[in-house]
Amino acid sequence: MVLWTLIIIGMILHFNYHVSEIFYGIDVARPESTGVVPAAAHLIKNIFYHVPLLIIISLLYFTSKWYKLALLILGLAFTVSHAMHLAGEFKHTTYDLSQIPLLVIVLLVSLLINKASWDYYKNTNA
Repeated sequence: MVLWTLIIIGMILHFNYHVSEIFYGIDVARPESTGVVPAAAHLIKNIFYHVPLLIIISLLYFTSKWYKLALLILGLAFTVSHAMHLAGEFKHTTYDLSQIPLLVIVLLVSLLINKASWDYYKNTNA
């Protein structure tokens, strides 16, 4: 549960780091902005904020083998996503010296989730 909570905290900080650039006069609006939040942005928020919350809650109530396998698969999917996002940060001409260390930490936490999920799945007697 703690690791999934850390993922949520990392995502909150990630968003906060973007928005805090306003204080330095940096325009944080996307160039293609129309004033309407796209459906994809809502989907991303639901996946990276709400799914971990549901996982934390469900860890209190479910212990079946299929559930443990689902946790492992979700953890792997999160790791791939975090790795791709981190790699994408290196495509920019300037590096964000706040975001990159945070994204590395979130990726490491995601890898720890995979290890914990694997151990949890392996210890299934169901």
